[in-house]
Amino acid sequence: MKIILQIIIREFLRLKKRPAAWVLLLVIPIGIFFYLGAIYEEGSIENVSIAILDLDHSDLSRQVINNVEASPKLNIVKFLNSNDNLDKVFINHPDIKGFYVIPKGFQKNIFSGKQEKLLVYTNSSNIIYAGLIYKEAATFINTMSSGINLNTFKLNGIPHEKAIKMVMPIKVISKPLYNSYYNYLYYLIPGLTTVLLQMIVFLLAARSINSEYSNDTFNELLSLSKGSIFKIIFGKLFAYTLLGFIVAIFIFSVVHPLLGIPASKGTLSFLWVVLVFVLANAMLGIMISTIFKSEAIAMDVSFVYNSPAFVFSGFTFPIMAMPAFSAWYAQLIPYTHFLNAFLKGVEMNTPSSFLVQPTINLLLFFLVGYIVTISIFMFRNKKAIV
Repeated sequence: MKIILQIIIREFLRLKKRPAAWVLLLVIPIGIFFYLGAIYEEGSIENVSIAILDLDHSDLSRQVINNVEASPKLNIVKFLNSNDNLDKVFINHPDIKGFYVIPKGFQKNIFSGKQEKLLVYTNSSNIIYAGLIYKEAATFINTMSSGINLNTFKLNGIPHEKAIKMVMPIKVISKPLYNSYYNYLYYLIPGLTTVLLQMIVFLLAARSINSEYSNDTFNELLSLSKGSIFKIIFGKLFAYTLLGFIVAIFIFSVVHPLLGIPASKGTLSFLWVVLVFVLANAMLGIMISTIFKSEAIAMDVSFVYNSPAFVFSGFTFPIMAMPAFSAWYAQLIPYTHFLNAFLKGVEMNTPSSFLVQPTINLLLFFLVGYIVTISIFMFRNKKAIV
C-alpha cells in the first residue's frame, strides 16, 4: 500500500509540472463550464421577430394579426405588401425568422363554409425558430377556428355548453416530465458538462504511461513499484480517478447549482455511477497511453475517440433512428451508457435497479482497458511482476 501511495503522490507531482493538465483541471471546469452556462442563460427563446403579409384586409384577417400581436413569443417587426418578393424576405431582412401570409378571400371563404389556409413561412436554417413560429400559429388558429365554429353552432340554436362540447369533443392535457420548463439550460448543460468530464479524465490519463517513456523515467517508476505492473496501474488509476471524481463533484455541487439547474433528489445516490464512469475512462486513457508510446499520437487518438461522444450518445438524436453502424459505434463509447444511467437516475429518479445494466456496461469498459494494459505491459516488460 505504501508503494501505491508513493506512485499516486509521484503522479500528482508530475501533473503539477504539466501545463496541459492545469488547463484540463482548472480552465475547463471553471471557465468553460460557466461560459457554456452563460450561452444558455436565457433557457428558452422568449421573443421571435416575424412579418405579416395581409392580402385580405378583412375583419377576420385583422383578428389573426391581433392574435399574433397577443402572442408573448412573437414580435411583428414588419408588415409586408404584395410587391415584396417573398423568396427574398429572409435575405433582405435577416432579423425576421418567419412570416405569415393571409391569402385573399380568407374571410369570405371561411364564412361560406370553405376551408382556408394561413401560410407559414419559416427560416428553417434554425429549426428552433421554425418550430416555435409554427407552434404559435397552430395554437391561435385552432383557438380562432373553435371560436368560429362555436358562434356558428350558437346561431343554429345549439345551447352554449353543448356547442362547446361539439367544438372540442376531445380535450388534450399535456403534462411534460423531467424538463417541464422546456429550458435549454436545464436540458443541455448537464449533458455538456458530463461529456466534457469524460474528455478531461480520458485526456489526462492518455499521457500517464507514454510520458514515462518520453522523459526516460519508466525505469525509475518500475524500480519504485519493485517491478509490479499492478501497483503501477493501480497507483496511476487511483490518481486520475480521484481527480476526475473531484471535477464531477464540482459539476454537481457547484456548477449546476450556480447556473440555477434544479437539483434532483437522485443526484447524491447517483454519484457511485459517476465514480464508475470516471474509473472506466481513466482506465481507457491509461490503455491508450500504454498502446501508443508517442504522446502526440495518443492524444490524437483520444480526441478522435471522444469528440463524437455527445453526438453518438443519443442526447441530441435518438440512437434507434441512427444507421446500424452508428448505433453500433455508439455502444463503444462510455458516455452512451453513462447518459442512459444519468437520465434514469438523475432526471427520472428511478430506483437503483434501473442503473445496474448501464453500470455493468461501464465496468466492461474498465475490464477491457485493464486487460489490454496488463497484456501490453507484460509483453514489453517480461521481467515485471503482475
